[in-house]
Amino acid sequence: MPVQFFVPCYVDQQAPEAALQVAGLFDRLGVAWEYPAEQTCCGQFALTVGDLATARRLMRHFLRVFGGEGDIVCPSPSCTLMVRHHYPELAEGLAERRQAERVAARILELSEWLAARSPLPWKTAFAGVLALHRSCKAKRLGVCPAATRVLAQVQGLTLREVSPYYACCGFGGPFSYQHPDLLVSLDLSCLLHLRAVAAGHRPALGLHYLAELLQPDEDG
Repeated sequence: MPVQFFVPCYVDQQAPEAALQVAGLFDRLGVAWEYPAEQTCCGQFALTVGDLATARRLMRHFLRVFGGEGDIVCPSPSCTLMVRHHYPELAEGLAERRQAERVAARILELSEWLAARSPLPWKTAFAGVLALHRSCKAKRLGVCPAATRVLAQVQGLTLREVSPYYACCGFGGPFSYQHPDLLVSLDLSCLLHLRAVAAGHRPALGLHYLAELLQPDEDG
């Protein structure tokens, strides 16, 4: 049964190369996958600003598009959290709630899906030290340990932990649009925000996405 690949709207619009990297991981793992062409925003931004009508409309569209069987894999803790935890809360009526719960049970964030399939059947390497960005949504979703296990397979990588007192990058869903060393993050929404923050930082900060570090080592 093919994996259904859910690409968040901000990845599609702002970082399509990250979606291609994830698709490359599926191919190298020999996993059958499909990209439902009618997919759109999960409704996270609408929920954040309190527009429940729009959030429900987008939820219902998502439930139709991804209403099949098998895993739904999403390269974003924030969007995965939206589907897994908020869809059942948004649903109206018993039938819709059950439909939302079925879809919520099938969605997996990329790092937890990869951790369940470990180890990677190829060599990947990164010579350096990275801090793992534990986004607020990744912590709520509980996927940080999975990300640590996946990144432990990257040869030459020394992984540092961010202070446990760190709360949020400030992206906050739509906030970065309303108020327009090295780091690796699971959440591209946070990464896009942090790239803007880091633009004037000296020395320059290097920011990396999880799937970028898992590409095969050309020398290996």
